[in-house]
Amino acid sequence: MDPLPAGWEMRLDESTGRYYFVDHNSKSTQWRHPITQKVYQPAKTAYINGNAEEAIEQTEDDVKQTLSSKNVTDVVRRARLLQPEIDSFEGTQTDKEYLRLMETLERLTLELDAVEHHGQQDIRSMRGAAVREIQQLIGTLEARARKTSSTHKSTNSSESH
Repeated sequence: MDPLPAGWEMRLDESTGRYYFVDHNSKSTQWRHPITQKVYQPAKTAYINGNAEEAIEQTEDDVKQTLSSKNVTDVVRRARLLQPEIDSFEGTQTDKEYLRLMETLERLTLELDAVEHHGQQDIRSMRGAAVREIQQLIGTLEARARKTSSTHKSTNSSESH
């Protein structure tokens, strides 16, 4: 299962056989995982249609999907850790800090490209949302560098008069 944010807990609803999520911060509950928006059900121990091979294949697919989901979640977490640095960036596109941040964001995008979705629409959607989030961070970084660059140009041109 994907990690939960601080203050969250997962419990089993005996009447439906589904897991639900408790947010102790807001004292609310919901059926979907707070980060991945997936609905969880306990693992089935019985064979699917009495066929052990199908049950094993289904379990392998679940493991692949969970792994892919965790990979996307991890990339998003690492990208979000860069947000404060990006928001406070005051340099140009030639600065080492800019180049480091841009390279890191591009590397994270490549990691997302490598995540297999195994035909699962929810993984594809998660991956797409993560790519868009990283693209927003790249756009913010580029805008801050352009803003700083134009500020330096206007300061330099007024000093030369």
